[in-house]
Amino acid sequence: MIQKLREMAPGLMIVIIVAFVGGTIFMDWGMNATGQGGPTTAGKINGKDVSLEHFDRLVNLERMRMQEQGRDIPQQQYAQIPAQVWNQEVNRALLDRVVKNMRLETSEHVIFEYLRRNPLPGLDTASVFMTGGVFDTAKYVQWLNTPQTYSMYPFMVEVENQVSKQIMPAEKLTALLKAGVFVSPSEAAFEFSQRNDKATFEFFKVPSARFRSEDTSAITDRMISDFYAANQRRFHQNEQADLYFVKIAKVPTPGDLELNRQSLEDTKRRIESGEMTFEEAAFESDCEGSAQRGGDLGWFGRGAMVAEFEATAFSLDTGVISAPIKTMFGHHIIKVDEQELDSAGVLERVKARHILISDNASNETLDMLSAKADDLRRAIVSSGFAAAVKDDPTLIFDSTGFFARNAAVPKMGAVSGAKAFAFNSRKPNEVSDVLDGQDAFYLVGVKQRTKRGLQPLAVVRPQIVNALKDTLAANEARAYTASILEKVRGGASLDDIKEGSDKVAAGLAEDVAANSFVPQLGFASRAASVAIRLPEGTVSDVIAEKDGFSVVRVTKGVQATPFDSENPQVRQSAEMAMTQGQQMAYGEWFNSLRNNAKIVSNIDRFYMD
Repeated sequence: MIQKLREMAPGLMIVIIVAFVGGTIFMDWGMNATGQGGPTTAGKINGKDVSLEHFDRLVNLERMRMQEQGRDIPQQQYAQIPAQVWNQEVNRALLDRVVKNMRLETSEHVIFEYLRRNPLPGLDTASVFMTGGVFDTAKYVQWLNTPQTYSMYPFMVEVENQVSKQIMPAEKLTALLKAGVFVSPSEAAFEFSQRNDKATFEFFKVPSARFRSEDTSAITDRMISDFYAANQRRFHQNEQADLYFVKIAKVPTPGDLELNRQSLEDTKRRIESGEMTFEEAAFESDCEGSAQRGGDLGWFGRGAMVAEFEATAFSLDTGVISAPIKTMFGHHIIKVDEQELDSAGVLERVKARHILISDNASNETLDMLSAKADDLRRAIVSSGFAAAVKDDPTLIFDSTGFFARNAAVPKMGAVSGAKAFAFNSRKPNEVSDVLDGQDAFYLVGVKQRTKRGLQPLAVVRPQIVNALKDTLAANEARAYTASILEKVRGGASLDDIKEGSDKVAAGLAEDVAANSFVPQLGFASRAASVAIRLPEGTVSDVIAEKDGFSVVRVTKGVQATPFDSENPQVRQSAEMAMTQGQQMAYGEWFNSLRNNAKIVSNIDRFYMD
């Protein structure tokens, strides 16, 4: 068997390395790579440097992992990868330290048993371990027991180290933390009642948002200064920047749209002539979800698709390819494979395929817009932003508002180079090079920057105004809810309240448990929790919700389910309460561990875009 493995070594290594380093288990196993420390670091965790070389390797591996999933990664998600990897690296380092301090050692037998039960992805599908097409544990165990395995495949030594030093100690640590969590009979009874005790009630909810006004006349300078003085900690922020920007949108021309239509006409002709099948042509479709299935959209009924698409799909005979049609998504050709009639013989559903060409600007149009941006940059350098854009209504000129290094750029999103310019530009009135965004070209300039620390009142004034708008809206919503309460207590019906006000979301919730979802109230609302505890016919006081206020009137009192410790539902509730308690215990412990750690991150300086 060893000889067979030696022959297969190159291919098997590739399978395992891809799964181990680039696959979904990467962050669970975490190859303990080390980099050459230099004068610059990604940060420090409890005084220990995280080398930039090591960290950059982790970031690149995570990017590779995401790209190997075969889908386009939105620029904003791509830009968030360094922050995600940093959080994972901090968590790993903190747990490693706890494991070391607690000396949670693992025996060789336990390591072997773990590897036996958990073969690495790639091993469980390798043909050398198969018998009759099924993974043969005996062959795998023999391989694990063979000393040559660890010289032929050095990565297995690293795997053993990970199991020994991280995975098994982490399991022991989790078990120790969870062992201290107990669920009392009263806690089990409460969890059971939350899920099973039900009542029927009318609710009258007043969302604060319905009273929010953009009128700031009621907000005085004194209110703003008082809020600033009372909330100083809220306004201690890192360095921030505010950018001017001009957006040159990548809008397709009528000529681009006609080229797309003609391209689909040509595709249709080639399919109908037998040069290719519809399924083959669909692999080039811009609809990622269906392209890999030959354009197959499956079965759908009326109302499932946009109007133009539905009208065409329901008008086609099976096997016929439509002429190109335009929707909000671009241009399509459609082919119906099957049809389904209802009992009256009316077409009810169709099974169809499509090919989509998104209405994006052509390369020629993009070149033209890029040249326009270059010309515009020269004009801005010469005369300033406002003067350069004032005669072109197709341009969007605005400012982003303040943002920090680790935040997305408001109104622009993830545009490569924008944040680097915002925080590194030092020349007065400097204008960026043309920045290429997903939907537009941008030119930016620094409007204002603030230093780290307490932000000046002038900078945070817009935030305070928004907060005061919310406060005023909440005050009005509470007062209005109090007036609704008086009407309900006075005998007003549900319909009376609904017809008399557009500020109230009212309805009847039937047989609802405290943690149920109720339309307009949401999941586990305070209104439902209060209603469960009120006698039939009772009207509540004003109830504060997350996004407003409510009142309930109980029309049918709680239907309590008897609590029997032998009842399977009761045992299930106790188990759920135990699981929740264990999760909370672990979460609280880890949050405390992280809050008490000394963590310094420099990644925003190296991965701004």
